[in-house]
Amino acid sequence: MSHFEAQLIHHAAPTLRGIKQANLFSLSLEQLPRFREEIARYQKQLAPYGIRLLYLYCCKKRIFLMVYRVRAMERYLRLPMVRGYLTSLGYPDFSKEDVSLIQILMHLRQRMMAYHEFPHEIGFFLGYPVSDVFAFIREKGQNCKLVGYWKVYGDENAALRIFQRYEECRKEMMKQVAAGRSIPSLLETA
Repeated sequence: MSHFEAQLIHHAAPTLRGIKQANLFSLSLEQLPRFREEIARYQKQLAPYGIRLLYLYCCKKRIFLMVYRVRAMERYLRLPMVRGYLTSLGYPDFSKEDVSLIQILMHLRQRMMAYHEFPHEIGFFLGYPVSDVFAFIREKGQNCKLVGYWKVYGDENAALRIFQRYEECRKEMMKQVAAGRSIPSLLETA
């Protein structure tokens, strides 16, 4: 297993296996030249499964890659509350036929570049519970009940079950790839 594969599994196993819509992880810019070919290969291998690997954002020392399932993200971003909020922030209106997911993601990229940080709405793109994303925005990241894969403001027990499922997914996928299985052979369709 290569270093990039280990990073991909460690940070994106739940998305690869179809139990999460997206994950985001970073690599140092120094590592990028070494991984560029492997990233391109995985972009091609994952595409038939409806999974994309996108260079989302670059800062002085790191590049951020988003691994996402196209259909799952489209469904989530079309939820009326989510779509309305994103539109209020200047995102293209995803309810219009001529607006694509990549246009929405490029707007997210522009916001990240303009503010040099992750805008709070990134939780929508990563598939966090809508109520927790709105609570995070309202509470300015404070007063949460639990911190795990995201800051939880609502149902702690449900969040803990999801966190555990993500951990189990990561461990199992890492174990199978270490035993010689390829990442594409482990993918589930969502």
